[in-house]
Amino acid sequence: MNSGEAQIEKLIGQALAPYSERPDAEGVVRLTAALITSGQALHAQVSATPPARRTERAHAALTEWSYFVDAVPTGRGDHAAWNHARVLARILRNMLATVEQQSSRVR
Repeated sequence: MNSGEAQIEKLIGQALAPYSERPDAEGVVRLTAALITSGQALHAQVSATPPARRTERAHAALTEWSYFVDAVPTGRGDHAAWNHARVLARILRNMLATVEQQSSRVR
């Protein structure tokens, strides 16, 4: 795992932490922005894989990522924003697993 992937793992861990450990509203906004920024690079890596070689999990992650990056949290309060960050983290986790799987095939 390279340092970029380690940083993404750290962000995923922050977003998927127990509810009692969630950041304040500003922290959730920063975390969401960091997830999106990091995710764009992973999205590019997964997208670069020829469609015929992508797993079903990779196809789903790409589709979900495009949807949820453009979506805004619905509902009032910071709970909706926290849930949005958690969804992005789960999608990132799937994209990261795809990238790791592809790199292990190359070795």
